[in-house]
Amino acid sequence: MYLICYLQLQEKHGSKMAFLDGSPPERLCMLIVNHIQSLGGEVRLSSWIQKIELDSNGTVKNFLLTSGEIIEGDVYVYATLVNILKLLLPENWKEMLYFKRLEKLVGVPVINVHIWFERKLKNTYDHLLFSRSCS
Repeated sequence: MYLICYLQLQEKHGSKMAFLDGSPPERLCMLIVNHIQSLGGEVRLSSWIQKIELDSNGTVKNFLLTSGEIIEGDVYVYATLVNILKLLLPENWKEMLYFKRLEKLVGVPVINVHIWFERKLKNTYDHLLFSRSCS
């Protein structure tokens, strides 16, 4: 199993959610990576897919990376932005109802600002801000 990862976390009520007791890569992502590796899988970061190649039956045959490397596996997980997935989606998948629903999804640029204080605040203050583009 391969995990090609571009991670974007969003939360509607970010200032009200529970935070991890450490950095997301250490306290969340590495747990997922360790689990995949414990099952014999491989995780690839910063690996850019050029093409999703299909078998004659329409299932994934392999990922062709921009480096020219071919990734073959039993199970594939591809974490990416919706706009990139739309560009890479094989033509014969675009008409499938499951993937046709992607047409309604629109990615927007997001800026996340995390404000951390050296001590716990006595009042409840928002400490996570989200901003999206004007468009």
